[in-house]
Amino acid sequence: MIKETLKKIVTAILTAEARRALKTHAPKIVAVTGNVGKTSTKDAIYAVMKDSFSVRKSEKSFNSEIGLPLTILGLDNAWSSLGGWIRNIARGAQVAFGIGEAGRGFPVWLVLEVGADHPGDIERVSKWLHPDIVVLTRMSETPVHVEFFPTPADMLAEKMFLAKALKPGGTLIVNADDPLFMNAVKGIDANIVLYGEDKKADARIIESEVVYDDSPLFIPRGQYAIIASGRDGRTDRVELEGVIGRHLMYPLAAACAVAGIVGAKGPLSDAFADFETPRGRMRVLEGLSQSVIIDDSYNSSPMASVEALKTIGALATRGRKIAVLGDMRELGDLAEGAHKDVGGVAGQTVHTLVAVGPMASFYENGARYAGLPQDHFLSFPDSTLAGEYLAGIVRAGDVVLVKGSQSMRMERVSLALLADPAKAGEVLVRQDEEWVSR
Repeated sequence: MIKETLKKIVTAILTAEARRALKTHAPKIVAVTGNVGKTSTKDAIYAVMKDSFSVRKSEKSFNSEIGLPLTILGLDNAWSSLGGWIRNIARGAQVAFGIGEAGRGFPVWLVLEVGADHPGDIERVSKWLHPDIVVLTRMSETPVHVEFFPTPADMLAEKMFLAKALKPGGTLIVNADDPLFMNAVKGIDANIVLYGEDKKADARIIESEVVYDDSPLFIPRGQYAIIASGRDGRTDRVELEGVIGRHLMYPLAAACAVAGIVGAKGPLSDAFADFETPRGRMRVLEGLSQSVIIDDSYNSSPMASVEALKTIGALATRGRKIAVLGDMRELGDLAEGAHKDVGGVAGQTVHTLVAVGPMASFYENGARYAGLPQDHFLSFPDSTLAGEYLAGIVRAGDVVLVKGSQSMRMERVSLALLADPAKAGEVLVRQDEEWVSR
């Protein structure tokens, strides 16, 4: 009780400081929301802006009630350190009023990720955060966190509070391939710019393809996209090393749309030359025995799981395609059906399905119905046991997809399969001491 009370007090103080900082410094704001792809989109937007403007972005997935003011104020998460939070509040006051060293050098642009875990999260933020640009990524008919909302439609409505908070004359950037968002933006008074594969898109994905190395194992090493950005009719080829997935091209297209609006300089291919997607999101890693890990262990939702499975299903491989799927949490009454549906996609796309957690039987039901042989399905109660088993059976040419909700700690599977575990801190999500000790 005391801990929760202190958290509320700290959050209230930091939020007040963040609101004051916005009035003091008057930065321009790009805000990103949606159910899928927020962090990758935020990072891609930062990549196209960083060489042209003074800009700050949300670090990691700082999109919560406390993460947003931390980003605005340029502060780190103090985790469980009371002294750290006191120092944050003191420094935040300097930033808020533009005094002292901390109060100088505030960025011209902020790129913020705005999430909604519970009803009212974005509605509260929208009362004081008024972006110049809002980017809507993707929604899902069975979205993550939906268990805390009466219906998926209520979650969509929560996301739309951010779009309605645009400054007068602001720009709303919408995924043209997402019917839920496209329908929701009808009637909103804003300059609307579209991105995606649809022919109506202003920033259009014309082509996307996986790139392989030249080894006999034909190992995937990245993905490229050709995007017509709408900037003077320019077409750019953008290639990402060490990450695959057609759906990851959407953040690039969204960033191209932003670049055209803000007037970012230089070729987009140069802007993305050193761009890396966040750890735990479709990262291609070197696995044991010349296997390949597609590490998508950061979090999970039905839509993201289907996209990841389609990606591995479309790969050309010399070995087996193995999907290791942990439970998808926070789906409420929709959980059973969602796990069956994802299991069905797995049954059509992979050789072996390994399920982790209490929902394993629903994955199995869907996979078996789709035709997966019984001896190609395994289940484990936790990610540690699953990782130990898989480490003993993977072989050259195998491609292993690892995905599950954050609380399932699926990065432990990826760690068990890494060819060089010493690199875990560089390539895997949740490797800081605070997480590893949990």
